[in-house]
Order: sequence, then structure tokens, then C-alpha cells
Amino acid sequence: MENEKQEYGKFQWFFFVILIPIIFTLTLVIIILNVAGFDLLGKTKAVIAEVPVIEKVFKDKEQETNINESEEVRNAAKQIEEKKELEQTIEEQTSMITALEQDVTTKDKEIQKLTQEIKSLESQIEDIEKSTAEKKSKDITKLYDNMSSKKAAELIPGLKEDDALLILTSLDDRQVADILSKMIVDDAVKYTNLLAANSVVEGGE
Repeated sequence: MENEKQEYGKFQWFFFVILIPIIFTLTLVIIILNVAGFDLLGKTKAVIAEVPVIEKVFKDKEQETNINESEEVRNAAKQIEEKKELEQTIEEQTSMITALEQDVTTKDKEIQKLTQEIKSLESQIEDIEKSTAEKKSKDITKLYDNMSSKKAAELIPGLKEDDALLILTSLDDRQVADILSKMIVDDAVKYTNLLAANSVVEGGE
């Protein structure tokens, strides 16, 4: 017990007489140096860094930091480049879409114009056909009008039904009756029925 007390007493003596005054003195010195403008922490770090093992640790850490910073810079530059490429691609595709839309609009206008031209041409063809048919009908009517009933009765059965019907419907009733009376019975019946059917159709229209 006495030995333990002696050791405890020595520890107390060391703590209060040596350790605490040293700590207090160092703290006071650091404060005074800082107030005087002396960078004790930086100097201490520099001195420690000059120790071979510690210097190597600092250098390795500095190199690692530099490598990380360089990698970050490269990644940032790569991302900026990729962003520029994407923006350029979007701009090019937008220009293509605009050009295609303009082309489609132009094509639509051309199609509408051609469609109108086709309708106009078809209308002209119909007018020409109608005019030709009317002229042909008038010429035929005039021809058969001047022809004797007997001669007409001989020629009409040899024509196509449409042509024969066109001729008969263009003549007046007296001429038609006279021509039918001079046909053979079968032809007269045939054209009488055709004329009757044509009258029904025209009456329905």
C-alpha cells in the first residue's frame, strides 16, 4: 500500500509540477507567437513534412489530390464536349425536320395544283366529248332527216343499238313512225321497245 501511495504521489507531482506548467507555457507561447504574426502551425507542418517518412506521405497525398483534380477536370471537359455534340445533333435534326416540313408543304401545294389541273382537263374533255356527240348527233339527224323513210328503215337495223336509238330519238315522231312502218316486223318491234324503255328512263330522270 505504501508503494502504491508513493507511485501515486510521484504521478501527482509529475502532473502538477511538470506536465501542467509545460502545457500552460506552450499554450502561452503559441498565443504570443500568433499575436506577433508568426505562423507556428505552418512552420510546424513544414518541419514535419521534411521528415522522410512524413514527407513521402504528404507527397503521395498531394499527388493523389492532383490526380483526382485532373480526373475531375477531364470528366468535366468530356461532359462539356458531349453536351456540345448533343446540342449540335439536336440543331441538325431540327433543321432537317424544318426542311422536310417545308418540302411536304411544297409537295402538298403541287399536288393540289395538279389535282385542279386534272379536274380542269377532265372537264374540258367532257365538254369536247359532249360537243362532239352533239355535233355527231346533229349531223346524223340531219343526214337521216334528209333520207327517205324506206332507206332509213334499211340502214338503222345494221347500226349498233345505241347509235340506232340516238338517231330515232333525234327525229320527230312522224318520221320515226314512218321509218318503223317500213321495217320488218321483228326490227320494228325491237326498236319500238327500245324507244319505250328510253322514254321511261328519261321520264324517271
